[in-house]
Amino acid sequence: MSATAISAVAVRRPTTLSGWVTGVEAYARPWVRLDIDFCDGTGTITLRFMGRTHIPGIVVGSHMTVEGTPGVEGGTLVMLNPVYAFVVEDGNSTGACEDPRC
Repeated sequence: MSATAISAVAVRRPTTLSGWVTGVEAYARPWVRLDIDFCDGTGTITLRFMGRTHIPGIVVGSHMTVEGTPGVEGGTLVMLNPVYAFVVEDGNSTGACEDPRC
């Protein structure tokens, strides 16, 4: 499946996204979760991993693809427990999103 731009995401429709991690925040209350801000240059979505406070390798600047079903929570796009894979950069890339919107 090819990647969809975050700005074109349809809520409650399975989708694949490709982009960069722009923020990582762990919460213990009101429930344990890890929220990842994820940007592709067209928009931002929150990737929420329930029951996790850390995932090895997911740090600001990580390039990833994710698959899941997005929803909206408080006006914010959120994808719960997506399947993810790291994208290996070629030798010509900085490995970070160079779009100023990220």
